Amino acid sequence: MDDLLSEFLTETNESMDTLDVELVKLEQNPNDQAILSNIFRLVHTIKG
Repeated sequence: MDDLLSEFLTETNESMDTLDVELVKLEQNPNDQAILSNIFRLVHTIKG
């Protein structure tokens, strides 16, 4: 179980880092549907 939790936390941290970058991109390009879709995908993945 500890291995699963460790893997989940590692992947979640990576997703959060990517999410941070994508949110900055969205601020610069608020009408970019691809960025918004990626943000939704990342949040959905984190949510589980």
